Amino acid sequence: MKTINYNLFQLFILFVSVHGIIFSLAVFLAKKHRSKSSVYLGLTVLFISISNIQHMLIDINFFSETSIVRNTYIPWQWLVAPMFYLFAHYFLNKKKIKKKHLFYLIGPFIIITAIHGGQFLYQQYLNPQYIITKYYERGLFLYTNLISFVQTPAIIYLMYTIVLKFENLFDNENTLRKIKKEINWLKYIIHFGAAIAAIGTFSAIIGIILDMKQSFYAYPFFISISVWVYWIGYIGIRRSSSHLEIKKINNLSSYQNKGMATFEKINQHIILKKVYLNHNINRDTIAENFEISNGYLSQLINTHTEGNFNDYINKLRVEHSKKILLDSQYNSYTIESIGLECGFKSKSNFYSAFKKFTNQTPNQYKKNKISSESLT
Repeated sequence: MKTINYNLFQLFILFVSVHGIIFSLAVFLAKKHRSKSSVYLGLTVLFISISNIQHMLIDINFFSETSIVRNTYIPWQWLVAPMFYLFAHYFLNKKKIKKKHLFYLIGPFIIITAIHGGQFLYQQYLNPQYIITKYYERGLFLYTNLISFVQTPAIIYLMYTIVLKFENLFDNENTLRKIKKEINWLKYIIHFGAAIAAIGTFSAIIGIILDMKQSFYAYPFFISISVWVYWIGYIGIRRSSSHLEIKKINNLSSYQNKGMATFEKINQHIILKKVYLNHNINRDTIAENFEISNGYLSQLINTHTEGNFNDYINKLRVEHSKKILLDSQYNSYTIESIGLECGFKSKSNFYSAFKKFTNQTPNQYKKNKISSESLT
């Protein structure tokens, strides 16, 4: 009679793996959270879970020595990194992945599955004396598993370059800050995945070198990847709508880039011709001059200066007044006269604007500047 042997570690891994399958099914069936990226995230968790269950059922002696499952051993772990890569690709980039790239990702799984199946058929029909080694012994299963840990870091590296390239698309510091806020969690998952791949590689090397023929040396890898499953599930649900937020930020960034050229024309016109010195300057005049609406002009000013039209004009006036305050040619001018010279309609308007942008009054600014210059 077949004896099934198990311990708490194996039960924990099986328990988490079953939860992983349930999570995957929930992702596939939930319309609210479903997207192309979330489907691949679900597939990542699904293949991790199936792989872990297969390993543990073999480990606890659930399958007989002659079982097809045991002797063919479908290498589900070869699909984990590709599915995770596709998740990152579609999360950040909605472009369809090229077929040749898809083959590079999925091809190794197909090849290794064929090799494992071929080994089984060779034993069954050509050489009954051929011995198929157990999973944790030196042999085909362990060697191909080690090779998978070569593929995984390569894919993780490609994923990280995707994230960095995506960040480099945004020059605007404010936009980049928002984007990083939405994708930092993906970096953390990638880092954790890289650490798990390192643990798995180390475990496989130890198994081959020492020929341990035991499963316990691989438990750190299986336990860490089980924790990763829980983390992906938790983060995946919480961040299921992040791709929509990224799309909004993307659209806003495109809008900002399109408006930048128009704003630059307006900005150069106002600065080079010193239009801001005109007491009667207003949005209507500028908008009409550039054949745009008053509202669109306000949007351009708000987007590219992070202030309204009055702040934009008054800041230019204050910068101009700083030069005049330190110019000896204007020593005979009163503060009110300098304010009027710079486009302000009254002394109070000049004082309040100057204080707003420098945290000093015009007199304080002049006094501090003269004092600092005398010291140098």
